[in-house]
Amino acid sequence: MLLRTVLLGGTRFLLAPRQGNSSGQQCLRWWQLLQKRTQHSAVSEAASHSRVAAPSVPNAVTDRTIGRWLIICSGTVAGAVVLGGITRLTESGLSMVDWHLVREMKPPQTQEDWEAEFLKYQQFPEFKILNHDMTLTEFKFIWYMEYSHRMWGRLVGLAYILPAAYFWRKGYLSQSLKGHVLALCGIVCFQGLLGWYMVKSGLEEKPDSHDIPRVSQYRLTAHLGSALVLYCYSLWTGLSLLLPQHKLPKIHQLLRLRKFAYGTSGLIFLTALSGKRLCYRCLKFRDGE
Repeated sequence: MLLRTVLLGGTRFLLAPRQGNSSGQQCLRWWQLLQKRTQHSAVSEAASHSRVAAPSVPNAVTDRTIGRWLIICSGTVAGAVVLGGITRLTESGLSMVDWHLVREMKPPQTQEDWEAEFLKYQQFPEFKILNHDMTLTEFKFIWYMEYSHRMWGRLVGLAYILPAAYFWRKGYLSQSLKGHVLALCGIVCFQGLLGWYMVKSGLEEKPDSHDIPRVSQYRLTAHLGSALVLYCYSLWTGLSLLLPQHKLPKIHQLLRLRKFAYGTSGLIFLTALSGKRLCYRCLKFRDGE
């Protein structure tokens, strides 16, 4: 734009007739016009750059969006806990004897695939000691129970990580909220690794023991505890974005209720973890230990 203006002005100046001072006045007018166009072009370019470079700023609308997203994520975590409990009750947790992040997402398709999967399961202690008379049909049931739990866990991971990356790129997250989101995504990844670490404890050979193969109660408790932490953390952060903070402390009785709620929540958390270990010991006692 600037080069075009200079060339056009210079051409008109050279082609203009020379009539005393008129040529000097015409040159001055063209110089003034050139300065105005240059300034206007610079201002327009700066404004366009500022519009492109300026990121979105967190506001009430974006906070509500992120709050709803975290509430939905906490719901998916609750679903994973329920599925994990059902998997535990149906004794399906050790049916999948390997762990692959992507490859195991596709279940066996043919009869040969199922027989190969069943053959792998037969190499581990649970089949040898507890389920040595299991049929392929029964194996498919427990396999699909564990498969649904693992696939739901991957859905939980995607529900956290993909929207978090989008919101981060759009500039919807404040500095403090970035720390919370990073912590939540870190807990999700840790939860997946801890789940496999727990399952691995039930697949290990123990030649000197005749116990029924079970996962480690300590790893099981840690797995449940981290899921409860993830659920509470997501729910708390989401509600803090959706509910106005300045209205909560107005009623003095709410402060006492809040302290009582903190204590009750802590007791519930400890009861859930201790109950998980107690159920493990009861199952061993039921089987004759």
